[in-house]
Amino acid sequence: MRRDFWIKLSAAALIGAIIFAVMPLDRMAKAQNDFVHWYVGGFLYGTPDIHLQAPNHAKQAELLGSTLDHSYFIRPTFYGFFLKPLTWLPYLTSYYLYQAYSLAALLFFLWVFGERWPDIWVYAAMSIPAISHMVNGQDVTSLLLFCTLSLLLSRRQRDFAAGLVFALCAIKFHLFIFVPLAIIAHRRWRLFAGAAVGETILFLVGLAGGGWPVFLSLIALLRRPENHPYPELMPNLRGMVYAFNGGPNTPLLIAIYLLVGATAAYLVWNARTYEKSFAYALMAGLVINFHAYIQDPMLLLLCCALLFDGEESLAFRSVMQLLLFPVVYLLLLWQPPFSGLYGLLIIAAFAVALRDQLQATTALPGFRTLILCAASVPSSFLPASPSPNPNQPRPFLSSPLANSTSKPTKQPG
Repeated sequence: MRRDFWIKLSAAALIGAIIFAVMPLDRMAKAQNDFVHWYVGGFLYGTPDIHLQAPNHAKQAELLGSTLDHSYFIRPTFYGFFLKPLTWLPYLTSYYLYQAYSLAALLFFLWVFGERWPDIWVYAAMSIPAISHMVNGQDVTSLLLFCTLSLLLSRRQRDFAAGLVFALCAIKFHLFIFVPLAIIAHRRWRLFAGAAVGETILFLVGLAGGGWPVFLSLIALLRRPENHPYPELMPNLRGMVYAFNGGPNTPLLIAIYLLVGATAAYLVWNARTYEKSFAYALMAGLVINFHAYIQDPMLLLLCCALLFDGEESLAFRSVMQLLLFPVVYLLLLWQPPFSGLYGLLIIAAFAVALRDQLQATTALPGFRTLILCAASVPSSFLPASPSPNPNQPRPFLSSPLANSTSKPTKQPG
């Protein structure tokens, strides 16, 4: 690699080390973080207590000697089944193994996409979401792993298997609500079928973990406002409205949801490849939701890796890269109204992407109309011309302008 890459990576690693040093490392070392949710969820899977507050706190007190605020197993029930093996080991041993897995999943993701976009290593090294993820014992690296494996399988035309793997992203399903539109837009029906089969299996696994009463207890837990604390610090549009408005404003939030959602849907539907559609869908899911925190924007690394292919505009690349810099997340964690900057940047990214897409799809229609009108003129009014060589492409069809602005056929990513 070039020397300037290693200089950038070294500088980013130094920034990341400084950020890591000011984190609550003592709490991280003792596993007094979100990992306790996964351990408790695995332990209580198969019982009616998995989503009940009192049993969750009782197990936390047993493991930690205390309880964490707003801390319960609020993930889908099936997730407890996959977390069950963690409970076969002592708590701290399980925690360190889990952190090793999490780091390995992150490195695998970076290795896969690093060849296409080497600077992903630079941004990951100083990523506050990534550092916060490790300190908090979170599980977004699992989402990166599932998405990476699914995309790799889809590149090999193994769409059904890709859908099965993608179904595992249902552990945080609210971040992927736009992805089905990407699958439909590119007619990846086997991928859709695989995802549907996977979700059905996961639903049955969840049902086996305690039946309908468990599902109802999860819904009751999710409906409690105290389980979604600090909305003004959330990296989503809801957090932006809280930050700038000083509190909730439901009509304004719905209007912004509709505007950003319509823009995202247009981009998803018209993106040239499935992977670009997937990236736009994921970007939308990251901000159009009710519940998100500092570790979730790690997924923007994946979005950038898929969207930075040399065809993007400088303005779009600049806004997206700005969303990866630490300063955005320092402001997010600071206080309102500064925490609302993240939402504004996401809106700006969608606005620039929409502008670029509209320019690409509307630059040629007028010229096409002129050509069609000329083609409709009776041949007696046109001067004679030699018959075209069938082996020689017409200049219009072979020009870069035509290739870049005509509406492309949906192709696999």
